[in-house]
Amino acid sequence: MLLAMEAATAGLLALGGPAQGGDVKWKHLSSVNGDLPAPNSGKEQTASLVCDIDKDGINDFAIAERTQAPALVWYRRGASGWTRYIVESEPLHIEAGSDALDIDGDGDLDIVFAGDFQNNKVWWWENPYPDFDPQKPWKRHVIKDFGGNKHHDLMFGDFNGDGRQELIFWNQGGRKLYLAAIPENPRQAATWKCTKIYEYSGDSEMFQRQTRPYPGFKAVNEHEGLAKADIDGDGKLDIVGGGRWFKHISGTTFMPNLIDAGYQFSRAAAGQLIEGGRPEVVLVVGDGWAPLVMYEWQKGTWVPTELIHEVDCGHSLAILDFNKDGHMDIWVAEMRLNDGNPKAKNMLLLGDGKGRFQTQIISEGIENHESKIADLDGDGDYDILDKPYGWQTPRLDIWLNEGPQ
Repeated sequence: MLLAMEAATAGLLALGGPAQGGDVKWKHLSSVNGDLPAPNSGKEQTASLVCDIDKDGINDFAIAERTQAPALVWYRRGASGWTRYIVESEPLHIEAGSDALDIDGDGDLDIVFAGDFQNNKVWWWENPYPDFDPQKPWKRHVIKDFGGNKHHDLMFGDFNGDGRQELIFWNQGGRKLYLAAIPENPRQAATWKCTKIYEYSGDSEMFQRQTRPYPGFKAVNEHEGLAKADIDGDGKLDIVGGGRWFKHISGTTFMPNLIDAGYQFSRAAAGQLIEGGRPEVVLVVGDGWAPLVMYEWQKGTWVPTELIHEVDCGHSLAILDFNKDGHMDIWVAEMRLNDGNPKAKNMLLLGDGKGRFQTQIISEGIENHESKIADLDGDGDYDILDKPYGWQTPRLDIWLNEGPQ
């Protein structure tokens, strides 16, 4: 179902005037209709990643599923659509969160995924470019194989200013945030050096932002969500996650700074939504029911503005200039956890650079879990990779942006 809205409805807050850039025409493709193949036969599609795997200048994407083999596949963009290739042929307990980087320095992008609540490992897969075979798996390497299980969210970035990329990942089972340094010879390394840069208690927490109680699987004080931005303007990337931002001090020492201690179990994004000053931070609940909140830095305080009163499992979140008007926008999309939320929304909040937004609905009723917004067909605009977690799985949907209606 495609809708375009000029005003907010059903609890959506629109701050500002008419739509910017007009309404967009979307072309909906789905594995349900045979437009692209499903990842496997499993029912728990946990993770997705968009990157240019085959170096043709057009984004490809990867999908993980944690109950059946193949656990990880990638989709190669061709002239007539997407062809599925195997990355990991075995079953593997993969959690949400992933990233890509040329880890081994051979000029192509390698990919990283991590273990869920049943696994204490983080892995990277070596890109076999240019020798791609749809049925031949990639070589898997281990980054971490110790400590607690579950690693919901990870990302690469140069966070200590040394000119090299590091891997940051949460380890919820150990209640820690880790920095992992890429070894000199990553193909030969048994594991990577992983350093704890933050640890939280499982004993107590502030009352969490919520409109309804969280699902029972949320642990006490559980932290998640990761984003990166230069928060304090010192020229160095900072880490955003767990309701905090982390500033590098020296070596492997990072200082945690509170944004919202009542919203540490959340998705996170950061960007210049209000022009001038520090970047804004946006937090939304990934699993549960709570507001979409924008935080603006004002004289030493992160001032919250509630943009949407209730989001139902908003597990997909990004800040980007969608309509290319020079102002940053917010994209957020909801799940249909346990087959609920029949009007699950996939939506854009188009910004004016002053903290005001106009809401447009892209779709209703189709689940998005760790979906991604990126150029999927190489035409220079933003499309959407729509991945459900457990609703009507196995399933994938793609929304191709065909410009103004």
